[in-house]
Amino acid sequence: MPSSGSPAGVDGGEPSLIIARAPLRISFAGGGTDLPAYYEQYGGLVLSTTITRSVYAVLSAGDYEHLHITSSNYRTVYMNDPNSDAHDERLALPWAVAQAMGLERGASVLLTAEVPAGTGLGSSSAQAAALIMAIAAFQGQSLPPLEVAELAARIEIVRLGQPIGKQDQYATAYGGINAFEFRADGVGVTPIAAPDEVRRGLESHLALYFTGSTRQAGSILQEQRVRTASGEARTIESLHAIKEGVAPMRAALEAGDYTTMGALLHEGWALKRRVSSGISTSAIDTAYTAARQAGALGGKITGAGGGGFLLLLAPPDAHAAVNAALTPLGLRHMPFALEPRGAHTLVVERHGSSLGDEPDPGPTAAALTPDPWLTGPSAAAGGPAHSP
Repeated sequence: MPSSGSPAGVDGGEPSLIIARAPLRISFAGGGTDLPAYYEQYGGLVLSTTITRSVYAVLSAGDYEHLHITSSNYRTVYMNDPNSDAHDERLALPWAVAQAMGLERGASVLLTAEVPAGTGLGSSSAQAAALIMAIAAFQGQSLPPLEVAELAARIEIVRLGQPIGKQDQYATAYGGINAFEFRADGVGVTPIAAPDEVRRGLESHLALYFTGSTRQAGSILQEQRVRTASGEARTIESLHAIKEGVAPMRAALEAGDYTTMGALLHEGWALKRRVSSGISTSAIDTAYTAARQAGALGGKITGAGGGGFLLLLAPPDAHAAVNAALTPLGLRHMPFALEPRGAHTLVVERHGSSLGDEPDPGPTAAALTPDPWLTGPSAAAGGPAHSP
């Protein structure tokens, strides 16, 4: 990585504004086997997809003595004043990314996400990936997904000591539907080329509901890590069974067999509850039972558990009933679609000219303004996973 934070534009032009985007993810099977305590002994396997909800990093160059980092989600500002010992731990991750990439002055960074932090969709890793992409563009670099994923993982797991796995960093860096194989000597990535018909069918069956609560994954994952490292039979056996569920889930996905996918999600959720305490709550159990009674075929809490989003798979004609069952319980539906792209730059401006991977003002503008689903009833209540 570069040792200097100075901008290095292409064709002699220095970048003045960069907007980078990294998608969030949902996993279908294998979650929990991507933690080092498990995969370094037994090998891990996760099947996941990225979605059209994202984290954005907006980097503007300037004659700044310090690096300014602002988070719209945390409503806080960080400035790396060497004369100050004040640090906001909520911005420890972006500051660690900036340090790792040698950016300590000459820029202002705004970070914003389409979901609250701690909701189980991999937003922390997406934040790291988006910022890595923005800083790389600022420094005149083009980083491949493998390098983005490994750098994000190294910063989160090694530098910051987070007790998390590697699936989030790889999912957001690569994008699309993938099977990730985690080994002690590296990570294997197998893209799943689902036909358009299968993708549309999957989008029409999936739904995400925000439970209204967030959680700190660290304590749940730390307990899982300790149990796994100590060889606790119940935890190890559950993780083995969770990993074994990846192959049939992949086969069902590729075949467009949503009934089987729903059944496997349900089985996986039952297994996940055995891995660590705190994965579910009475409110989550009540909501999941209500969704199943209303027609959902299966589901799970995203991420480590304990709060965040409830992922459900239901026949399209059952979505209205599911929504009617969950809305009185305080859950809110969040529309989304499957996202084939991984972390990328949207805009790179150089002295008034705009060059980007793909100009995409709609999602960018949406990310920088309040999302209706966060502040009120879903505009797509009862609808399928994708926006109409």
